[in-house]
Amino acid sequence: MWEHKPNRQSESAVKNGDGVLLHSLDSSKKHNEVEPTRYRIFICSLLLLMSMEWIYPVTSSGQYGSERFLLVMAGLTGALLVTGLFHTGWITGSLIRLGMVLIAVCLMYGGDDPLGWAMAYPEKLRTDLNAFMESGRLYSISTESRGLCMMCGWGMLMASVQSLVLHRVSIMLFGGATLVYLMLLESFAGLDVYASIVRSVLWILLIQALLHLLRLSGGVTTPRYNLNPYGRWSMVAVFAAVAMVGFSGVPGHFNAIPPPDRISLEKVGERLAHWAGYTSGGSIPASASVTGYSTADAPMGAPLIQGDAVFFIAKSPKVTYWRGETRSYYNGSTWSDPAQSFETASPSGLLRTDGWENPTYWSRIRQTVTMQREWKGPNPLFTGGIPVNVSFQDNNSTNERNMLSLLSNADSATLWLAGSGRREPVKQYSADVMIPTATPEQLRLLESKGTRKDPAKIRRTDLQLPDSLPERVRSLAGDITEGSKTRYDAVHAVQTYLIDHAEYSLDTRMPPLGTDFVDDFLFVTGKGYCNHFSTAMVVLLRAEGIPARWVKGFGTGQADPEVSGQYIVTQGDAHSWVEVYFPSAGWMPFEATPGFALPQGVSVDAAGADLLSDAGAQPSSVGVMAQAGAWLLARARAFVAVPWLTATALAAAALLCAAALFRMRRLRPALRLELLLAWPRSSFPDRERLLRAAAPVWFALARQYGPRPPGMTLREYAASPAVAASADCADIARFAADWERLLYGQDRPLRVDSLDFLRRALRLARRSPRR
Repeated sequence: MWEHKPNRQSESAVKNGDGVLLHSLDSSKKHNEVEPTRYRIFICSLLLLMSMEWIYPVTSSGQYGSERFLLVMAGLTGALLVTGLFHTGWITGSLIRLGMVLIAVCLMYGGDDPLGWAMAYPEKLRTDLNAFMESGRLYSISTESRGLCMMCGWGMLMASVQSLVLHRVSIMLFGGATLVYLMLLESFAGLDVYASIVRSVLWILLIQALLHLLRLSGGVTTPRYNLNPYGRWSMVAVFAAVAMVGFSGVPGHFNAIPPPDRISLEKVGERLAHWAGYTSGGSIPASASVTGYSTADAPMGAPLIQGDAVFFIAKSPKVTYWRGETRSYYNGSTWSDPAQSFETASPSGLLRTDGWENPTYWSRIRQTVTMQREWKGPNPLFTGGIPVNVSFQDNNSTNERNMLSLLSNADSATLWLAGSGRREPVKQYSADVMIPTATPEQLRLLESKGTRKDPAKIRRTDLQLPDSLPERVRSLAGDITEGSKTRYDAVHAVQTYLIDHAEYSLDTRMPPLGTDFVDDFLFVTGKGYCNHFSTAMVVLLRAEGIPARWVKGFGTGQADPEVSGQYIVTQGDAHSWVEVYFPSAGWMPFEATPGFALPQGVSVDAAGADLLSDAGAQPSSVGVMAQAGAWLLARARAFVAVPWLTATALAAAALLCAAALFRMRRLRPALRLELLLAWPRSSFPDRERLLRAAAPVWFALARQYGPRPPGMTLREYAASPAVAASADCADIARFAADWERLLYGQDRPLRVDSLDFLRRALRLARRSPRR
């Protein structure tokens, strides 16, 4: 057995019914010798196009740097696939792929000087490793290091996929994962991926058709130079795949049916739930997200889990909220601001000279913000009010370089770090800001004097509402503000209504597809967190012709007990609120969420402040473990409240456990053999492990054919009448002979013979009955 002779081994295997197994062992080697290199390159080219469907949807939103990311990832993927076409050892191949990843990272983040960035990155990597070891959280490291981890994972994925395609001759696993990934992007990120899904189906059909020829020609000795079968098959495969995908849309041109809707896991889930008879609210629960600040404009409503990571530390003489961005365009599910434009800030740090020094409604303070980690563009800067000027650190040259990459929008009073290649990381900055001091009486008096109307630009931008907004939302807005004599009275009426008629909760769900977010909150669920309350307040005010906009940033944070005037702001303080425009006074902040109160400004009067403070606890005081425990306790209590359901569930659990134990007992020998067969090392397995893994086969044979009498050899037992009359006599005889050679032989078994022995033992272990 251990002197490997291909011809004799093949004849013996065929005689024992193992010809198919040996054929499958050598099939991949034959494929590599048979198929032309150009044919494999064509398959890998299609695999490159298919892998880009993982990248393109997340880079097609027009965000800064998306084009560079797409080009770098396309080049990296192509290089990885080309490397996979050559036969290299796993160490050499891993080193080559690692080098490609490092080059891609330099091109991605190095800007105009990738070599200089590469020389400086090791120090940043060391800092990131220290930060990760201290915090144990991945998001504590820099974006560049996270990108490096992502590209290393992408390299391993491409190597595995290419091996699966070229050697295992299968694309269905990667193809199915691609389709599921795209549907997840549509469902939870709100991206339009319908075209990507159609293209992915085309790539899957093409690759699978090309691979099918390799299956059919596994034993054909076609010369390498003969390309005719591969060329003809490729042309037929391309034509058939394009025809199938193209003809799938033909019925829509002949029938009066709506255009194809976006593929959605939520819609699939709703249909399955409806088919099963579940119609509670018609919505699908979404996966929970951790609270924190994000510049992405994703659909709102997903449940939240409280985060506690420190985001920045601020020094301020007054307690303030921390503004990040404003949004003015509402589409029924999320906020965006496509028309917002920024201008390069003045090198001197002066941001505006438009009368924000008015001491009647505003006061000026100076604040300093220290980011927990280095802050780079594109990202907003956080301030406690309307920024007037800003400066970075104490180094004049660094300050000037950062000012060149600072963008300012006077209309929204926001600052943004641009993503230019000359930017410097920002760790600390100071700003003079104007915070509101207007009182309700002042605002009521302003409007009662008949001040000027709202500017046309503000009416055009900050009164926008989607055409799909349900009429009952507009009617509710009129009912709430009916009888209000001033704009402030209408704002206060909306605040009071939301406090009285909605409940603060992080345990929410995404509204059904096609349902307006505010309508679902006001008329269906009646519970939510800051995004629900602030969005509803803006929509209700706009419905009554009052300009309002949505603001996101952070709450006040926690006061540092050791340093006066210093506040620690964490991801759990991420918050959203409302700003309402008052002519001659400007944009005034208002709090819409129960349990929160603006530390200054005109959000509420004294009575309203008492009401808000009693409405609910500050959510940042609730820890992640406490919230998870409360959720599990509530579900357990609801479950135990129904006795028959509890008894049924316990009985079903007991039956499942018993079945699992019984099945594991039956499958344990076979499972161990299957794990050994999947072991990838070329030196696997040694003689002792082979015998130990196959030993249960003899116990199974003894139960089926009777125990081996004392003094009878294994070969004699395999030739006994009871065994010889069975259908497995040939396998048992060969298994006994191989067992004796393993037990008494001196030569080391070859890998192919070891695999043959394990496969035969696995067949016998599966066929033998258990008692």
